[in-house]
Amino acid sequence: MSNLRTLALHAAREPAALLAEAFTSGTVVAETKTNRHDLVSVWDRRVEEMLKTSLAGHDAVFWGEETGRQSPAEPGQLEWIIDPIDGTSNFVHGYPMFSISIAAAIDNTVVAGVVIDPVAGTEFSADVTGAYRNNEPIVARPGPAHESQYNLITSFPAAEVLHRVPEATALFGDLVTNFATVRRLVSGALELCHAACGIADVVLGADTQPWDVAAGSYILHQAGGRYVTATDGPPHLAKHYVALAPGRESAMIRSVLDTIQGL
Repeated sequence: MSNLRTLALHAAREPAALLAEAFTSGTVVAETKTNRHDLVSVWDRRVEEMLKTSLAGHDAVFWGEETGRQSPAEPGQLEWIIDPIDGTSNFVHGYPMFSISIAAAIDNTVVAGVVIDPVAGTEFSADVTGAYRNNEPIVARPGPAHESQYNLITSFPAAEVLHRVPEATALFGDLVTNFATVRRLVSGALELCHAACGIADVVLGADTQPWDVAAGSYILHQAGGRYVTATDGPPHLAKHYVALAPGRESAMIRSVLDTIQGL
């Protein structure tokens, strides 16, 4: 499994450098996919193809955001779950908060994960041996004494949720009222890595996709944090989650997760 982590790191470094260069140039052009909030650029497609080329072999199959799932993996078969740019909206708007996310899964269980922040040059990764930041073991920041002092990161409610459930604004108001800060970074993989490091105390995710969370949730788990979905089955396949940094607990955010499950 360490070989899978190393392989994913090597595969991601060249496209990460290209994304950093494109981002700095300020010439990124995007188009919409499902709606005006769901953006894609030529770089999303280019990076995904680069990653698939680098990771090909080992009888692996691929599940990418842009090219879809090649086919369900057979028992014991390696599946790479890829998000070429997690946070495309940030990438195209010039906000330096996006990442490349790669997870290796066998039998729907993630066994290695890599998330690279191209702008900062930070590499998060994990395998069975532990979780790492720039190849050094992750040691999380100590948490605040009480959950009311927590730093919460969430993109809930997204526009799609508000169209479907307008009353979700009240839940967001509860979050703003009950936590010290509420931030919207719009890059789920990096949010989970920030939780692994204790930079974020809590992350709340809703309506996520496997490529958004597969690598980040594994890195969080291997760093000693918790990824709570309130559903059975593989964690990265759940639609909604709460991520708790190492040493953190929050009855309030667990209650909000239960409410979101019913929306």
